[in-house]
Amino acid sequence: MGTSPKTFVRDATGLVRSLGFLDQFLMSQSIVNPVLGFVLTALYAPYFFPGAYLPLVFVLGSIPAFAMAYVYAIFSAGMPRSGGDYVWSSRIIGPAFAVVQMIMLLATTIILGGAFASYAGISLLASQLFFALGVTTHNASLLTGATSLTTISVGYPVDMLLIAICTGILLLGLKGWMWVQRASFVLYYVVAAVFIGLLAFIGTSEGPTLFNNAMAFAGSTATYSSVISGAGSGGFSLSGFNAQSTVLAAIPWGFLTFTGFNYGTYLSGETKSVKSNITKALFLSAGISAVLLLGMSLLAYHDFGQSFLNAASYDVSTGASLPAIPTVSLLLSLYNPLVAVLIGVSFIVVAQLNVMGDILAMSRLFFAASFDRVLPTKFADVSERVHTPVFALLIIGVLWALWVSALWFAGFASTFLNAGLVEIFGYGLPFVATALFYFIKPDLFKATVGAIAKPGPIIFASIVAIVCFGFYGVAELFPIASGVFLGASIVYAVGFLAILVVIGLGLYGQAVYRARRSGVDLRAVYAEIPPE
Repeated sequence: MGTSPKTFVRDATGLVRSLGFLDQFLMSQSIVNPVLGFVLTALYAPYFFPGAYLPLVFVLGSIPAFAMAYVYAIFSAGMPRSGGDYVWSSRIIGPAFAVVQMIMLLATTIILGGAFASYAGISLLASQLFFALGVTTHNASLLTGATSLTTISVGYPVDMLLIAICTGILLLGLKGWMWVQRASFVLYYVVAAVFIGLLAFIGTSEGPTLFNNAMAFAGSTATYSSVISGAGSGGFSLSGFNAQSTVLAAIPWGFLTFTGFNYGTYLSGETKSVKSNITKALFLSAGISAVLLLGMSLLAYHDFGQSFLNAASYDVSTGASLPAIPTVSLLLSLYNPLVAVLIGVSFIVVAQLNVMGDILAMSRLFFAASFDRVLPTKFADVSERVHTPVFALLIIGVLWALWVSALWFAGFASTFLNAGLVEIFGYGLPFVATALFYFIKPDLFKATVGAIAKPGPIIFASIVAIVCFGFYGVAELFPIASGVFLGASIVYAVGFLAILVVIGLGLYGQAVYRARRSGVDLRAVYAEIPPE
């Protein structure tokens, strides 16, 4: 007589609770990376929303971040399992919804992280390091190296190698990743202090001089003034305050700077004292990031002028040719060779920490879905030696590399924009579940998060997040500001969303089919919280 299959793949996950507050906080900071996040947002946001005032953009963008911090802290404590919002949504609304949500979040993470941590980490950050060193040491051959890192023949293999290294470190288990993260952040915080110190003490005349000298050494006729005048002659808004643009820019750009700060919650099943450690890590990380982003944007406006930062965004986004992309970090790197090395190396290192944090978090999504028997159970296998889901990590690393390859070969801007709507749903769908939890599963609510917090604040914070992501959609889809973010890419972006929905429903459909064939009752699976 045969035995009936277990509800879950096995009676215990095999994961070990080894992460503390420091690890959770550093993971959050490595993915937010407020200094680098500021640099990239200041480079691109002004073009898409002319007249947006960056200090206020960051302040408004922190609102959904704090709402997310509250909801994710409460739900991580109420259901402390690796897999995060997949576990919550699947038990609240149902597995089909949760699997589609999982695919949306996976796509969101790979698209954003692949674009800004991997692709920009080489084509922008590494390239700028070589350029700044070439200028500050008067070594023209380094300028050639800077240009080569933006090409497929050189930059792409380097990018793939770094992705392989990051995935390899994660395959060694959490202890190796924790050591790398802690060691790297010593460098990062030293450099962050140097970065902010330079912004605070550099003279308003030094920025233009550094830029002009660098362009001249690189053989360009561009100057600080010509960049501004060129954008102005193109009809671009160079200064002033546009309230409409500022509000609309706050969610797509202000909030995107914070995205991923909550990814430690996907490792709740591997975190000690979940309620205390995750709550403190999320709120401290969001608070520090908000203060730094506000302070750096005010200092950058003072040092380099809103007109130049806006003009630089216009110059880069319209494809104008300069020897190097004029980010705030590049301007500071031109100060001297030591500063160039400190900023360049630390930015590249922390970008790889971002890659590792993203891959790590998404592997736990696959692990949780596999543990529930939605994905093939192989992804739930955990190494007894290093206590990590090896196959889940490998598949996320491969998917990451595939997307980054598309960025290099199909073009960064078009590829990124053609998938530009997925972030709204990847980040927003979990809050639909948390907002409805108290109403549709009251008994489960009381047994889990209801033991920690009252329903009112949870519902309110969830609605705040949903409304903010609604603004995100408005800002991307409609020409309320003077420029449309997605423009002609809207058709492709909608099509990409539809494909992801089909993939998610298809995965759930095959799970139902496999469960019936093996005698597993999926309803019983989703009626319980997974074991530890």
